[in-house]
Amino acid sequence: RVSMSNEQLKLQQLLEINNELEQVKDVDVLLEKILSVARKFVNADAGSIYIKEGEKLQFRHTQNETLQKQLAPGKKLIYQRFPVPISHSSISGHVALTGETLNIPDVYELDPQKVPYSLDRSYDEKARYRTQSMLTIPLKNNQNKVIGVMQLINAQNGEGNVIPFSEEDTPLIRTFANNAAMAIERAQMTRAMILRMISMAEL
Repeated sequence: RVSMSNEQLKLQQLLEINNELEQVKDVDVLLEKILSVARKFVNADAGSIYIKEGEKLQFRHTQNETLQKQLAPGKKLIYQRFPVPISHSSISGHVALTGETLNIPDVYELDPQKVPYSLDRSYDEKARYRTQSMLTIPLKNNQNKVIGVMQLINAQNGEGNVIPFSEEDTPLIRTFANNAAMAIERAQMTRAMILRMISMAEL
């Protein structure tokens, strides 16, 4: 039997997960699953998903292992849903605008002379968390349109130290993100259809 390389194993895992995503019909459950899988795949401590609504990104789901461990068992992270302008000023807005993936080793070290985007450190200050490495991927549907953005934060090595995200994982995670985008669109259509049926029934 021919043993598979690490890359082939990861690709096989993603194909299996894509089949699972197709079965999930609820948008919120789907976003949680997508983020969990992506974080596990690149060993990220935290992450967020933004969904495009008009000319803004809506902050829809977040996970943070470090902050979660500080909570009592069974408690969930409380976060506010807020809009982010689709512009070059923020990292997620820049990725939504350009459709390009950004892999940043340390977001506190960004040079304003070289890049237009910066990190809003107020979220870190409120949460008492230090965002360092960040991989931000556009979620593109099969028409190549950006429907959202996934942000993975603080890749970790075996000892739990924060390291930059590996460039080798980027093509696979980008493929996963595109499949995730199509699953999100399907779930959104299902939700819209259910809401229409409810309003028709009320009429």
